[in-house]
Amino acid sequence: SAGLATAAASLSADEITVPSTIGSPAQYALSVNELNLTNASLPEKIWRSAYKTIYDVNGVLEGIRASESASLTDSARKQISGEALAIRAFCYFYLVNFFGDVPLTLTIDFSKTKNLPRAPREKVYEQIIKDLTEAKNNLAADFRVGANERIRINKWFAEGLLARVYLYLGQYSDAVSSATAVINQDGLFKLEPDLNNVFLKNSNEAIWQLQQNSPKNDRGVPEARIFLPLSASHTPQYPLADTLLNTFEPTDKRLNAWTSFAVEAGTGNKMFYAYKYKVARQSGTPIEYSTVMRLAEMYLIRAEAAVNLSSANTEDAIKDLNELRSRADVDDFPLTLTANEVIKGVAAERRRELFAEWGHRWFDLKRTGKASEVLSGLTYKQPWLGDYQLLYPV
Repeated sequence: SAGLATAAASLSADEITVPSTIGSPAQYALSVNELNLTNASLPEKIWRSAYKTIYDVNGVLEGIRASESASLTDSARKQISGEALAIRAFCYFYLVNFFGDVPLTLTIDFSKTKNLPRAPREKVYEQIIKDLTEAKNNLAADFRVGANERIRINKWFAEGLLARVYLYLGQYSDAVSSATAVINQDGLFKLEPDLNNVFLKNSNEAIWQLQQNSPKNDRGVPEARIFLPLSASHTPQYPLADTLLNTFEPTDKRLNAWTSFAVEAGTGNKMFYAYKYKVARQSGTPIEYSTVMRLAEMYLIRAEAAVNLSSANTEDAIKDLNELRSRADVDDFPLTLTANEVIKGVAAERRRELFAEWGHRWFDLKRTGKASEVLSGLTYKQPWLGDYQLLYPV
């Protein structure tokens, strides 16, 4: 959550590249998809931090179940347990999509976990759905727990993550239902008309955000510190790939609002970078929080799930896509598109809308079976050796 999941997945996919002047061996290994146990230091940090969080969550859950304190009210038990379950599900979602089969640890009892084998992907997803289903029934349906800031998990994050999981598993009816449930909370969530407001703290579009724990220590959100260059004359750490930039239509406001460029010293080349977050270092009250999930994804999930569920839903799917295209000031898709054209349109819109956010492109390529086809065609990823390159080593 300090930006590594986003950066690693974007490197593994086709969103960002590593400039030759400042790249590290660990970054290059991700960029060319040639990871092994000697160069996978960055994936190892994802693994360790995720399992550390899962251990802490299991401790919270076991502590609540064991507590007989009257000070721990029923409402607090439900809320805290619900948040913990949702966080555990979130961690396992990322583990299973980065690493494949992974150990499923549900206790802090070391005697039970020390020799756990890897659980099949299907079993991990079963636990994710179980955790999220229980969580959403325990959580508040608004943001009161976070003092009306969007930095504590509520029911709708659990529902939104369920929508994503159902989509990944091909359970399209459930995906439509969960995404619709979130979209229908129009008293809580709305698409921000101005793209520059989408990633501000407490944006109307945010379903869950992470607040910096040192807001007065000149720290922006992690994604800003990772992607923004030190100055207009500095090379960005992770320039955006031309293959991504070339997908935007000329009038697309996302290109202007969510990307910027620095001029490379010595060459004069423009190097574009992700500019969804604008402030790398800030003092005083922060203006941005790191956005984990937002409403736009729910429209994309519903569109993809609906058209895959039945070609009779094609027009509804197009209307969902046009909600985002209209905001970006690009022409609406015509309602006459075929189901196959809509499926391709969804993939293209997900690429433009969700780039450099939490690994969406990397996971999309893999779950749709397009990863080897797309990535093996990139010069800098040659030679492409096989599908095993789509998983991080344990």
